[in-house]
Amino acid sequence: MNFRWFGLVWCLLLFSCIAKETPPKVEKGVLSAESYLSSSSKTVELKGEWEYYPGLLISPLELEILNANREPHFFEVPGVWSDSFWKRGFLAGDGYATFSMKVHHGLKGVPLSLKVPEMETAYNLFVDGVKIASNGIVATSYQTGKPEYRPRIVDFFPKENQTSIVLQISNYHHRKGGPAQILVLGRTPDIHHQYEVEILRDMLLVGSILFMGIYHLFLFLNRKKDPFTYWFALTCILVALRVFVTGNKYIVQLYPELPWEIHLKLSYLSFFLITPIFARYVYLLFKPYFSKRVYEVLKYSGFAFCFIVLLTRSSFYTYLMVPFQIFTLLGAIYTFFVIARAIRDSSSDSIIFLFSFFIFIASFLNDILVNNLLIYGPLLIHFGIFTMFLVQSVYIARNFSKGFVEAENLAGELANKNKTLQNVQNQLTELNERLETRVKDKTEELQGKLDQIGKDMRLAKSIIQSVTKPPELEPYLKVDILYKPIAEVGGDIYFVKRIQDFYYRFFLGDATGHGLQAALYSMMIQSEFERVSAVAMRPNDVLFYMNQHFYDKNADLQIYFPAIVMDFDFHQKILRYAGGGVQNQIHLKKNGVTAMLENTGPIIGILEHYRYGITESKVDSGDRIFLFTDGLFEELNEADGAQAWEDLLNIIQKTSSLPFSEVLPAIQNMLFQTMNKSQWKDDSTLIFIEVT
Repeated sequence: MNFRWFGLVWCLLLFSCIAKETPPKVEKGVLSAESYLSSSSKTVELKGEWEYYPGLLISPLELEILNANREPHFFEVPGVWSDSFWKRGFLAGDGYATFSMKVHHGLKGVPLSLKVPEMETAYNLFVDGVKIASNGIVATSYQTGKPEYRPRIVDFFPKENQTSIVLQISNYHHRKGGPAQILVLGRTPDIHHQYEVEILRDMLLVGSILFMGIYHLFLFLNRKKDPFTYWFALTCILVALRVFVTGNKYIVQLYPELPWEIHLKLSYLSFFLITPIFARYVYLLFKPYFSKRVYEVLKYSGFAFCFIVLLTRSSFYTYLMVPFQIFTLLGAIYTFFVIARAIRDSSSDSIIFLFSFFIFIASFLNDILVNNLLIYGPLLIHFGIFTMFLVQSVYIARNFSKGFVEAENLAGELANKNKTLQNVQNQLTELNERLETRVKDKTEELQGKLDQIGKDMRLAKSIIQSVTKPPELEPYLKVDILYKPIAEVGGDIYFVKRIQDFYYRFFLGDATGHGLQAALYSMMIQSEFERVSAVAMRPNDVLFYMNQHFYDKNADLQIYFPAIVMDFDFHQKILRYAGGGVQNQIHLKKNGVTAMLENTGPIIGILEHYRYGITESKVDSGDRIFLFTDGLFEELNEADGAQAWEDLLNIIQKTSSLPFSEVLPAIQNMLFQTMNKSQWKDDSTLIFIEVT
């Protein structure tokens, strides 16, 4: 049913453009229209063979003298004098000329009017020897000429039954030069009425298309899930702007001081932008069928044309019109193939789209032929666009209506589901009440267990602190310890034991885990260390016996840990060191030289009967030794452990000149600055020893 109504409207529109009586034409510079204009409400177009004087700007008085001395040439109006672009290039439309004709109207003393459109691109109009209208400045050179578009109606009283009309035209700013438009003559009320009807028609057209655009813009703002409505709205607004700046040039009536170049740029841009923007709309509408590469070509090529219009003068970019029209037609042909594929796959409402698009392309082709003076007839593009946009609005509205119907159906289903859910909710509420009672009981039970665990943790912490408290080391050593467990009880464990008055032993290990697990492991390690220290004379022997014990006795528990044992023998001023599975430790001598205490074997508990190596070195008063676990430095560079260790070494070396009490605070601050953190994420221990 929709197709029938749209077809009927289109046929009536075309029928209204067909004249019922063939009007007369200008022949050899004379238009005989007495009989045609004898009845009121008729107007006549002054088209046909005008007398033509190329390269001359002749006044009406000079014209009478010139006609007596030479045979006139004739020019078909509407028409242009432009040569081929291949002959004169960008000067093809430049020039000036005079056109004249006589019209026999038989309306002596009756008020008459001429509807004068724009000429390309400046003109002077004389009626019976009197200048009654002009646009721009008619001149014989580019420097003195000035273009202007200002369609108008001029009124006059003929003193005779015939009227002579002289038209001086010049052009240096457009690809077309000459009388490309048609003057219309008629009784003053008829011409003004016709103009008012055109204004009403155009304003209705502009208003309708503009409101379509605004409506669909609000649709997009409220539902951005359908972006094609935004591009459709943008296309409508551009078309409304184009109707406003072309045809009767309403924009010039509102802004008389608007420069001609800006006016022309708006006219071209409003046309050139439609293709890439409308292509975006069609691409989103038929995305499964529309090639993205073709869309990109249409988009960037269209924007390239617009860019050239913005940067160049009218004498250049007006030559882009024909190439752009061909480019647009190619895009339209591809769109037909896209729609055909959509119809083949029974895509929703694609036949409606094809119908409206066909009307648009037909009107577009008509205007191309009329503008290039290949045929004569009315310009229909605005009506074609309006028809297409009206159909597109119906298409979009139908989609939204389907969405509302589906929403209503879903709402009904949702109501039924809500009833079911309400019943389920009532059941769940009852179950929740039962569960809350059980959860409350379990929470109280868990809280009691947590309190007991907290009490055990505090006891474990107290025990660990008691066994790790260093004995009196003066006058041989000063010790400062940085111990940062991440839980209340950590996995790092250290002991300082005085074997004899001149012999001291340091132990540092890194047990697995945190909390109670770490506390239990630490107690096992401390117990074994105390037992072994009673019989082991050297650090490597301590590691040997501890390794063998944990390998034999605790294999099921899989307790593995790195450990350091370091002895100070102040009778001989010797430091003895053994390390199992640890990083190199640091011996900073009083003269500033840094010596490494290197690892001497694997971690404890992994290899049976392993004999650890031992390192001995002299110590003097002022020497400093730094023992640490890997949690202290590994966050300096998590991706590169070797680099992290180098960063720690540099930090420690910077403290060589600091007093003993300031060393550990300075190291901690520098570590946090380098890591850009305020705490460690693993247990960290640093034992700082200074020989006194």
